[in-house]
Amino acid sequence: MDEPTSGLDVVAREQMLTLLREYMETEGRAILISSHLSGDLETFCDDIYLIQKGTITFHEEMDRLLDAYGLLKVSDEVYKKMDKSHIICRKKENFGWSCLTDQKAYYQMHNPEIVIEKGSVDELILLMAGGERI
Repeated sequence: MDEPTSGLDVVAREQMLTLLREYMETEGRAILISSHLSGDLETFCDDIYLIQKGTITFHEEMDRLLDAYGLLKVSDEVYKKMDKSHIICRKKENFGWSCLTDQKAYYQMHNPEIVIEKGSVDELILLMAGGERI
């Protein structure tokens, strides 16, 4: 489905999501959704795929994305010193670097000084599309 909730008011949007959830209750069914409304994707989807130029460039279970992924915000100095083995992609910023990791807990334990924001579909798309893969 292409943008199944786009342009709907709050009541109609919730009704559409309810219909889709009811459809999914039957074993063996799947729905493919193309959407830029990340809030719907985060609450509704089991898996997320990022497709660029017709190629799947990323796949992850939504629960894992929301639990394990994080956006690290680090200065140039911290970036040079930190372990980058769990960085998926990075983007140069005015303050230093934004880095996407799938090991948020590792950085929370080993680098408590690093600012870590919760992983989200929006951050994933922005960094995967506009950042540099490592």
